[in-house]
Amino acid sequence: MSDSLVQQTSADLVTEQSLNHEMTPVVAVVSAVADAAGTDPFELPPLSNAINPEALNDLIGTGQSSGLESVSFEYVGYDIVVSGTGDIQVTPSE
Repeated sequence: MSDSLVQQTSADLVTEQSLNHEMTPVVAVVSAVADAAGTDPFELPPLSNAINPEALNDLIGTGQSSGLESVSFEYVGYDIVVSGTGDIQVTPSE
């Protein structure tokens, strides 16, 4: 994740990550959730349990301008917001 931005705050356990040219939106989301959960990405259930991964990659691709403001969904106890520009926010679900 050389070109990505990852921030964590212990108070809210918020993870923010930005896509880079080496990472698909699906990989970035799973990576951000794994960081927030403190687990290995391979130990998480399939992202397809929460959202269609192909649709997410199609809607939020690097270098694409879909006009989409954001996509939000819940995955393994976290609220995920992926902006149209590829910024990812992960916060615990309430």
